[in-house]
Amino acid sequence: MNKLFLLTASAAFAPLAVVASESADAGNNISDQDTIIVTSTRYEEPASSALSPVVVVTSEDISRMQATSFADIARTLPDIQLFINGGRGQQSKIQVRGGNSTDVLVLINGLKINTAYDGAAYIERIPVHMIERIEYIRGVRASLYGSQASAAVINIITRPGFNEDNIHVKAGYGSYKNRHASASFKHSVGENGEIKLALGTEKEKGYNVHPLDGLNNGDHHGFQGTNFMADYQHKLGNFTIFGDFMFNQTKSQFDNSYISEWDGHGHEYDMNRFDNYSFELGGKYDGEIYKSRLSLNYQKTDDYEQIMLNPFREKKSDNTPIYTRTTSINWTNELAACDYLTLAGGVDYRREHLRPSSKAYYTRIEPQHPLIHDTGLYLMGQFDAAGVQAELSGRYDHNTQYGAHFTYQGGLGYTFLDDFKIGLRYGTSFRAPTFMELYYPFVGSGDLKPENSNSLELMLKGDHRSLDWRISLFKNHYKDRIIYFYETFSYKNIAKADIKGIEAEIGFELWGIKNTLNGSIKSAKDKTSHNDVPYIPRRDFKWTLLGSVYDFDLSASFQAYSSRYATDGGKRLGGYGIFNLGVGYNITRNFKLSVKADNIFDRRYEYARGYKTPEATYAVSFDFNY
Repeated sequence: MNKLFLLTASAAFAPLAVVASESADAGNNISDQDTIIVTSTRYEEPASSALSPVVVVTSEDISRMQATSFADIARTLPDIQLFINGGRGQQSKIQVRGGNSTDVLVLINGLKINTAYDGAAYIERIPVHMIERIEYIRGVRASLYGSQASAAVINIITRPGFNEDNIHVKAGYGSYKNRHASASFKHSVGENGEIKLALGTEKEKGYNVHPLDGLNNGDHHGFQGTNFMADYQHKLGNFTIFGDFMFNQTKSQFDNSYISEWDGHGHEYDMNRFDNYSFELGGKYDGEIYKSRLSLNYQKTDDYEQIMLNPFREKKSDNTPIYTRTTSINWTNELAACDYLTLAGGVDYRREHLRPSSKAYYTRIEPQHPLIHDTGLYLMGQFDAAGVQAELSGRYDHNTQYGAHFTYQGGLGYTFLDDFKIGLRYGTSFRAPTFMELYYPFVGSGDLKPENSNSLELMLKGDHRSLDWRISLFKNHYKDRIIYFYETFSYKNIAKADIKGIEAEIGFELWGIKNTLNGSIKSAKDKTSHNDVPYIPRRDFKWTLLGSVYDFDLSASFQAYSSRYATDGGKRLGGYGIFNLGVGYNITRNFKLSVKADNIFDRRYEYARGYKTPEATYAVSFDFNY
């Protein structure tokens, strides 16, 4: 694997000096300093003002890379490691900077989608065709967002801007008999309204994601999904009212078959079904000095596993139905106190309800607190003048399960020689225990405390016309880590972990084609066992190319990871590198035909031990835009 990294890095960086000099006249700065983001501080600001590492992925980027799942996008982003139990539709989680998947807060239009039951955001359930933009912020953000914003915040924005008229239809066919189709409609209603409608469907036969020779030969574990959204917003002077409805249903087949020297063997062919309904209603005021936003969201989620005999058989046995209902109210405010000082603050309220009919493998879950209320109050100040940026924020959370918690964060940045910036950030964070960790039958522990962590980051970056680069040093310390003990079959607060690393990113534009290269080296140690944190590679490297040449849209990406420690007897999962390529041809102004190939060299690798990943896959699709 070391040879693979040396060869890859050499091939990628050897021409960099030449490219840098050639690209000086290539066009605008590829980081697009005028891009407005909302995730870093919860109010609108230029990307150049953010002290945190920011990556913005646009719908045009997604179209060029021909992404059909959120995993296709996430695997190209800096310092993200995927944890997937197999192929399309299988349980997929994101890990950032060596943290757990529960340390990454995932939002849709600023609203949390991490499940109330186990705290994870299952990215296989996110419909890609609805996405307008993605904002990916690395580093602690708990002082603004509360629980789970320990390693990163990912905000998926599906709401369009005003005066966007577009009809987009896409359909495609690929390996493992994957069929997908989607359509979206954006239209201005009068002078002040904007409506968006989107729907999609996907079905895949799949393959055997958990092969056990002689036991489940011939099994196929497929996926199917259906989704719909309707969004409307209307301007009334400085006021805007908005509302949306989203529905998402996924069915994924998986396999709990086993071969054990103690228990013999068993063939279990299962399916997970996930139904989510989300309703949002709100409004915002945009004045020159003061801005405010208020939203109300309700989510109904039915998530259950079924013991199946045949794929997608209607008759089922629900052994683990999880029914959660979540209500949240968010009120954010921004005040431009003067040209160089901005004050912000707000209140978040979240009510999570685990329904009494929920079960875990036929056993009723009996929570001590089936209703958990969390109220958070945050304040922030940001200073920007004479090349100096400063940020200070604090948040108070009160939870009916664990009581009160306070987090804070501070940052300082300085721009010198016009093109260089140095920055330092420090912050604290926490993660509240989930319903599963608290009340799962026989193994949950109702007296768990929240996990706590602190993070320190130093960065240096430069913006030179069409060449951007960033180097970041970070150290995260976690304590009261909630882990599952196999010896006692229970969850406990005990583990501590220190994770430190260095990240490097380079972006340049050459002949209208955008290239990004990033990599990291990390040391992630469990201070209790003195082992590496499981499933976190020590080194990774990624290269992504996106652009257009004449009538062709081009995309290419390469991701390489070193070996990772696994929990079964100290064994390691081998390192790997995969290469993906896509080409789209614009037949006319409205029609595009695209072909893509993933894992072209048919590299065999594992995200999780025992779960097979896709071989070389191919897909063809067409797009109609009007």
